[in-house]
Amino acid sequence: MNEHPYNLLVVDDELAVLKMVEVLLRDSPFRVVTATSGEEALHKANSHAVDIVLLDIMMPGISGVTVCGHLRANPKLNHVPIVMLTALDDYHTRRQAMQAGATDLMTKPVGREELIAKLNGVLAESQARSVDSWVG
Repeated sequence: MNEHPYNLLVVDDELAVLKMVEVLLRDSPFRVVTATSGEEALHKANSHAVDIVLLDIMMPGISGVTVCGHLRANPKLNHVPIVMLTALDDYHTRRQAMQAGATDLMTKPVGREELIAKLNGVLAESQARSVDSWVG
């Protein structure tokens, strides 16, 4: 049985992307919880222990940028790293995501090694920052 020390909330309105991420992260240290909308993402983020969020930028209804802003405004969740996924690799999209509070961005499609490396790197940075804030 695999040990899953990190809970990853994956948010995308495309079921194929959610399934792909679940397959890519099988046998990884991430337990995947999925959401297909911004509304569902906010509900699950509040009702599950979430260590990191992988969030699509463009979704119908509440966009990923708006979801990111809501997570950052929530004192219970504002420390959770958010990696935004986008099919658009342009300055405006990156700027919008970073202004909303994204920790980092990834361009779709993603591969297994790249995804795991990005998630592990973002978590390590986040943990180091929280230790620094306690120490210094």
